[in-house]
Amino acid sequence: MAVIGVAVVGFAVHGVIHEVPGTLVYVLTVSGLATLVFTLRTKELPAPIALAAVASAAVHLAGGLVRVGDDVLYNASPGPDLLRYDHFAHALGIFVGALLVWEVLVRDAFAVSGRRSLVAVTMLAALGLGALNEAVEFVATLAHGGGHAGGYTNTGWDLVTNTFAGLLAAVVIQWRGSGVDVDVTLVG
Repeated sequence: MAVIGVAVVGFAVHGVIHEVPGTLVYVLTVSGLATLVFTLRTKELPAPIALAAVASAAVHLAGGLVRVGDDVLYNASPGPDLLRYDHFAHALGIFVGALLVWEVLVRDAFAVSGRRSLVAVTMLAALGLGALNEAVEFVATLAHGGGHAGGYTNTGWDLVTNTFAGLLAAVVIQWRGSGVDVDVTLVG
């Protein structure tokens, strides 16, 4: 929580100093999600998942609050539109979101029941988080006069990356054997 707190404050200061629209929304959203996870968890999160959550929060804050030219980092791409930072951020957020849903809401039920269908429920919950994020992006786009989110094509690619990341998370959870000890090592 302390690391996320430092990231939120740092990006909030950056957003205010550089007068980035939506700074308050980004800060409140990340703070609210962190508080929700902290409140719902019944035991300490595995370190790799906690670190992945912090990384995801920082990636999302940077995406909306760091300027690249006349735009935000979310819209930056080293090549074709498919490689936009936004799609990477979505994939990471949904993957980590699925792992958090598993750890905080599903893992104990799986330990008791052994029902593999709970892995699918976890993936679907992560996709629901992605849909919620798309709704927030839509409202933010309306509030900022069409900036940031990038239109229907972007929304479509966001949904594709969300689905891929949700499926990948389900595979990782399932791959870990019983799925009870999810241990993801961050690369890079």
